[in-house]
Amino acid sequence: MMLLRDGPDGVEVFLEYQGARSGLGAVTFVGAPLREDDTVPLPWAGPVAAHWGRMLDVEDPHLAQRLVCGAARVVFERAGVLLANSGGDHTAEVTSGPDGDRRRREVHDEERTLADVLRRRALDLDTGLLRPLSRWLSPAFLRKRLCTQYFAVVLPLGQEPSPLDGVTGWGRWCSPTALLADADSTALGDEIGEPDTVGRRLDELVLPAVLIMLRKLASLTCTISYISEKRPSRQFEPVLATEAGTLMLRVEGLPAPARPVVHSL
Repeated sequence: MMLLRDGPDGVEVFLEYQGARSGLGAVTFVGAPLREDDTVPLPWAGPVAAHWGRMLDVEDPHLAQRLVCGAARVVFERAGVLLANSGGDHTAEVTSGPDGDRRRREVHDEERTLADVLRRRALDLDTGLLRPLSRWLSPAFLRKRLCTQYFAVVLPLGQEPSPLDGVTGWGRWCSPTALLADADSTALGDEIGEPDTVGRRLDELVLPAVLIMLRKLASLTCTISYISEKRPSRQFEPVLATEAGTLMLRVEGLPAPARPVVHSL
């Protein structure tokens, strides 16, 4: 989930450390795999599942609903951001504090579902806040391949992301412009301070999908321009290529420069 807000120098995105073995990159947007309980029916507001299926280019509306519910669950349990409303345009606000953290941990530990949390507070999942982005397949040479559906959402008013103690570690708002301007340094990895981040450049910390989306965000002046943009559903798959004897990852159909293959892949 690409969690966005407007900062003093343009759009900011919330990044978190997950570790190189997560499959999502050592540093990435808020994310986690789908779970079985993402199929549990919950109070729903916004576009219906069939409409989400068309936006995501997914034939099965139940799968489309699961993808949306999974995205909302992940950003709640990992960042404490609840995409919900109490009817009409009344978006849910504060979710932090001891009670909110307890609910997040219960959802993370699969002791409760997101549906339980919403019903307890008489809220509906506000799917209208979400915007579908691209879908990415991991390269064919990997033993474990993932299909990752990216979404974007602007931080709801009155909420602030926070790590879940013992589950999420480093995480903060980042300026894509600043990150890319300093992309050749190891400052971000050194700040995180983990064995698989120290001494590594930005392109060694994030997957090609994240790097390409950071470049897009760096070109924006405000979140509304990104959220309101109408874009077709597209699927990308990085492929191996050789250039001057160096293995590279290329993404067909995108005007992005190639990325050297690093050992974290």
